Amino acid sequence: MNFYIIPSPIGNLDDITIRSIQVLRELDLLIVENKEKAKIILKKYGIKPENIIIYNDKSSDRDRKKIINLLKKLSSGGIMSEAGTPLISDPGFKLIKDLINLKIKIIPLPGATSVISSLVASGLPTDHFQFIGFFPRIKKDAESLSENLLKFDGTTIIFESPKRIIDTLNFLDQKFGNLAEVCVAKEITKMHENFFRGTPKKIEKFLLENKDLIKGEFVILIKVTNEDESFILADKMYHELSSKLSLKDIAKAVSEITGINKNKIYKRFLSFSKNS
Repeated sequence: MNFYIIPSPIGNLDDITIRSIQVLRELDLLIVENKEKAKIILKKYGIKPENIIIYNDKSSDRDRKKIINLLKKLSSGGIMSEAGTPLISDPGFKLIKDLINLKIKIIPLPGATSVISSLVASGLPTDHFQFIGFFPRIKKDAESLSENLLKFDGTTIIFESPKRIIDTLNFLDQKFGNLAEVCVAKEITKMHENFFRGTPKKIEKFLLENKDLIKGEFVILIKVTNEDESFILADKMYHELSSKLSLKDIAKAVSEITGINKNKIYKRFLSFSKNS
C-alpha cells in the first residue's frame, strides 16, 4: 500500500502540481484537515474521491486507529492539509508515525509551504534555519525561545496571527533591539502578499501606522547577531576612533552600526578609557 502526503495551495489555487492532481484522482481514501476547504480545490480540478474523511487537531487516538484499520483494506491513501504541506505545524505526524510502524510506504509529494517560500524571499541566511511553529503564548516559553535565538546561528521561522503580531514584534525589540534582523512575510502567494524588512521596532512602527495591513497570516523570520561578535567589532571601532571623537559620539556611532545598546557600549568604553 502507498500513502501519499499531498500539499495543497496556501493561497493561489493554481499552486498545485500535476502529479498531486493525478494522485488525488486515483486515491482510494483521502484524509483532509477541513472538508469544505478541500472541496474547493477538488472541485476546481474535477476530482471526486471515492472516500474522504476528516483528520485534524480535534481527532482522537480512537479516530486515528479507525483510519488505520480502514487503510489496511485499501491499496492507496493520502493526506491533504487545509493549506500547504501536511505535517508542517499540524497533527498529521502521529498518523504518519503509525503508518511507518506498520511498514506502509510513505510518499511525500513536493508543493506549497509558506515556511520555505518566505525564507527564500526574506533576504536572511538560507543555509542554516529552524522552524518553531507559532510564537509561544506563555511568557516562560517565550523567554526560553529568546535564549535559543541568541545561540542559534541562522534564521528562525515563526508563524504568527494578526492579533499577536504587534506584541511579538515588541517582545523581539525589547529582547534584541537592533541586533535582530527581521522579515515579516504576509499572506504568502495571496493577492495581498507583502514583505516587511528591518528591525523589530521599525516593522512594528510601520504596521501600527498602517493598521489596515494587520490582517491575514504572518510568517516572522529573524536572525539575531550574537553580541559577542558585535563586541569584537565595537572594540575595534573604539580603538580606531578614540583619538578622534568623544566617548559619547563613539558610543552612539558604534551602537547604530552594531545594534548593541548605546548605554551598554558607553559603559564598556568608559572602562577602557579609565584603564588606559
